[in-house]
Amino acid sequence: MIRAGADIAAGDTRSNLENANAEIASQQAKSEMASGAYGANLARQRGAKITGQQVSAIGANNLQQTGTPSAVVADTARASEQNALQTQNNALRRAWGFEVQGASDKVQGDLAEQGGILSGIGSLASAGGSIYRYQNAPSGT
Repeated sequence: MIRAGADIAAGDTRSNLENANAEIASQQAKSEMASGAYGANLARQRGAKITGQQVSAIGANNLQQTGTPSAVVADTARASEQNALQTQNNALRRAWGFEVQGASDKVQGDLAEQGGILSGIGSLASAGGSIYRYQNAPSGT
């Protein structure tokens, strides 16, 4: 009986640990998503700053906002947006990795709990078999 209780308790403990790991992974995923959004906003702000400097320089040099100067500004804006999207995409990939890890930890926790119960049942069955053998052993041996 003691062994069965210990097996079940061990399974519960492992399950609790795995579930805590799953929660940590979930929090890390949320943090990565927030970090990616923040990083993308910073990249857009840097791009807007550079674009503004380019427009200002074009105007200060009495150039038209067409042709090559306009193409340079447009290319800068496009590259800036690509940088922002790449920053966000990288963060989402890292977040996805944490989500997968969390899901795996959750499954491991469920399996640990079930394993503890099954091990406890096995211990009870083994104890029952030992008692049966002891009671039905030939006397004098």
